[in-house]
Amino acid sequence: MALSLFTMNMKGLLLIIVSVLTVSATSCKSSYGISSGTPRCIFDEIANNHTKEDWMIGRVEEYQFQGKLVYAFLPDEKRIADGATTIRDADCITLCNIGGFGGPSVNTCNGENFFQLAVLKRLIWRKKK
Repeated sequence: MALSLFTMNMKGLLLIIVSVLTVSATSCKSSYGISSGTPRCIFDEIANNHTKEDWMIGRVEEYQFQGKLVYAFLPDEKRIADGATTIRDADCITLCNIGGFGGPSVNTCNGENFFQLAVLKRLIWRKKK
């Protein structure tokens, strides 16, 4: 009897472990198509604006820059050809605006060339076509 109860408990535990792993593996994207693990304020910015007609952001990317993760809000190139890219930290503080009408020559962010030093980590969100 004790062995049979132990076997049932082990099967239940195995089922729970498999279920958790399955959910974890399939939840790379959270609601609104925003990557999981995105800082709350960045998530909220996208979630609160992604359906607005006047929000000109086409995608949000995560970069490593100056020793921390930053988030680039890139313009929707179908709606605005020369929009600047806003760079924010994980607390949604705007660090700089790069590109835009001035093109790649407008590249300084916190005193350094963003285009040369930033390392793309991942895509956070992309506007649906």
